[in-house]
Amino acid sequence: MLAGELYTADDPELAADAARTAAWMARYNGMADASAAARDRLLREAMGDVGERVTVRAPFYCDYGYNIHLGAGAFLNFGCVVLDVVRVDIGAGTQIGPGVQILTADHPRDPLCERGCWSSDGQSGSARTFGSAVAH
Repeated sequence: MLAGELYTADDPELAADAARTAAWMARYNGMADASAAARDRLLREAMGDVGERVTVRAPFYCDYGYNIHLGAGAFLNFGCVVLDVVRVDIGAGTQIGPGVQILTADHPRDPLCERGCWSSDGQSGSARTFGSAVAH
């Protein structure tokens, strides 16, 4: 989807990335009682960018992680889901409440349509940005 093409989760490279991220999520979500520094190190291991003073409360779920960019002071409360098949920017100081889902994937919805007949609406595959100092 980053190139504006149809998202195919069974692509071998994406499947391997998703498997790595699943293992990362198990580690991250299992260390809710760890120090802030330890959680920050683990966030930096998987996310595209992590600003200073970022808080992501477990449990947290994502597809790949590397498409997620968190600005300084961003806060994601318990149970957030970010399906990051495209770039997702969460700006500095943005607060995201519990259970919020940011869903960027799109799939063909016509069961009679072959994979190749789906066309982009001009939005699918585009980066998503959530502003700075905004509560969602």
